[in-house]
Amino acid sequence: MADTVDPTCAPIPRSTLHDERRLTFDGVEWPLEAPPFVEPEFHGWQHRLQYWALRAATRGAAALPAPLQRALVASVAGVARRVDRRHSDAAREFLRAALPALPGREHERLVVEAWRHLLRVALVAEGVQQRILGRRLGDCYEVHAPPEVEELVVRPGGFVCVTAHVGYWEASSPGVAAYFGRPCYAVGKAPRNDFVAAHVQRLREAQGMRIVPRKGAMQVIPGALRAGCVAGLLLDHRPRQKPVMAPFFGRLAACDRSAGVLLRRVDAPIVFYGCYALGRPWAGDPWRFELRFTRLVRPDELSGLSPEEIATLVNHELEALILYRPEQYFWLHDRYRGAPREAPDAALSTSSHRRDD
Repeated sequence: MADTVDPTCAPIPRSTLHDERRLTFDGVEWPLEAPPFVEPEFHGWQHRLQYWALRAATRGAAALPAPLQRALVASVAGVARRVDRRHSDAAREFLRAALPALPGREHERLVVEAWRHLLRVALVAEGVQQRILGRRLGDCYEVHAPPEVEELVVRPGGFVCVTAHVGYWEASSPGVAAYFGRPCYAVGKAPRNDFVAAHVQRLREAQGMRIVPRKGAMQVIPGALRAGCVAGLLLDHRPRQKPVMAPFFGRLAACDRSAGVLLRRVDAPIVFYGCYALGRPWAGDPWRFELRFTRLVRPDELSGLSPEEIATLVNHELEALILYRPEQYFWLHDRYRGAPREAPDAALSTSSHRRDD
């Protein structure tokens, strides 16, 4: 299955809009300020040392020749798979739910690939500034978008882009910002290190995207959408507080309640997308990615739905993004921890219209 595309995915036409646009964002005017993307208690000398060590490690690994990078990724991933048994076991459980028809050896191969993919994403993230910025959109991204998404490029008004930890999400910011030609705000959780958080924010703004901490999202995102911006959300993680339960690959999983409330309140279209590698950029291939927009959900489709029902809709679209390139997914998420093992209850179907703000 590695490096293959799910044959059940419907073809999406290639979009050539703005292929000539430069991936340069020095002159972006941000219409709204965002709360600081830092946590003040993580600002000690030990955090500074951690930051320096992390930067040295990522820079050093990214500077290695491709054969040495491949060897490093394979060795580190192999050690991590054996040492971190909790995440490896979570990946096996996740894969049994998502791809039950695959034999156990294929599940195990995808567990190994998930660890390798995590490291490859980190290496690609380190190289975005040097390998993507300043080039043309069409040089780095092959954009596929249905007509209703293409309309958003030229139509005023903001909208929400939703994706998962699939493909190379760390390389998607320049492509999304350049394709839609407007500032982007992404909701994220700050690392437990202020120096790392500040570095991430600098990188993202250089790539056309400003990060909004989760705690401030309800205050910033609606205003950004009214100003005509794009809002980005990663919605395949397991929330820690007040989750809702919704089916994900046939099993109940904890999902973000606040995301469902936010999506319904903003009264804006929602676009689902993934950013996938074309070839192997970590192995010396040209840095090209497929930016694939799969579906547009209009505000009236969410009218009256509860957070559980919105989470069900979101999960269905994320499943399609993941199955398109399962070898490029972060299967190490412990998606089913704390959730009941029985089948999803009928009350979670979209026929129910209970509101839960």
